[in-house]
Amino acid sequence: MKDADQSIKLYKQLLTLSSHIKDNFLKNVPTFENQLSYDEINRVCYKKMYAEIADREGVRPLPELYGEIDGLKELYSRARKYYLTPRNKSVKGLDVQLGNKFDEAMIDFLNKLGIKASRADTKNKRLPDIMILDRTRNIKAYIEMKYHNAPFMLAWNLLGREPYEGSITMDTKKLEKQLIEIESELERPVYFVHWVDFPDLKGIFFNTNEQIRMYLEEDSEQFVRKDRDGDFKETIYAIRKKVGYSEKFYPPLHEMGDFSELLNNLKK
Repeated sequence: MKDADQSIKLYKQLLTLSSHIKDNFLKNVPTFENQLSYDEINRVCYKKMYAEIADREGVRPLPELYGEIDGLKELYSRARKYYLTPRNKSVKGLDVQLGNKFDEAMIDFLNKLGIKASRADTKNKRLPDIMILDRTRNIKAYIEMKYHNAPFMLAWNLLGREPYEGSITMDTKKLEKQLIEIESELERPVYFVHWVDFPDLKGIFFNTNEQIRMYLEEDSEQFVRKDRDGDFKETIYAIRKKVGYSEKFYPPLHEMGDFSELLNNLKK
């Protein structure tokens, strides 16, 4: 059950705890105007775009929301211009470093709430990012973290979906490999946690590994993007080896749990 007010409160606390990412790590990196911040428009967007929509059948067209959310049309116009303008090409190493920063922020936040968390993938990179421990320090759950800040502005044109609910991007091939590992080796719940930091919708959402398996088996909407320089690295023999993933799919936002539900699950 969605608890919008509590989830918003928790997300704002997480932002406060992780302010060093924006102030230090992203200090010299171009960012959108409200990346890693939270304003009244984001609170309203959370309610209108997520909390008040029961399922994917109830997804509302973006133009319809323009008339109900002050400033949304103007914000979206600026975001569209920003995210559709070619910027520096993705660099895989920097993306990994940034991902680690968000993992660490979530670990710190969970520990402050009394939920014992630490990195799970220090020795085995095939494991999810974070493990959750019980009082006897046995593993009771795992978290695979993903930070999303760039909405898929062409979601409607290419997928027939609204950008606010069709932009939570996952790597199809990577997930298929992870699920094999999870289902064969891990007898614990695994939560795929999405830190969503779009210009309009912001918050923490999650899928279970069972949901992800179902989506892949039902052949959810997929999109193959063009390769980028950051998808490749040069080997010692000057051969370009692909290290990134081009095949993407987009799990439906309105079948995800919220931050409050995630924490309740982790406390059990």
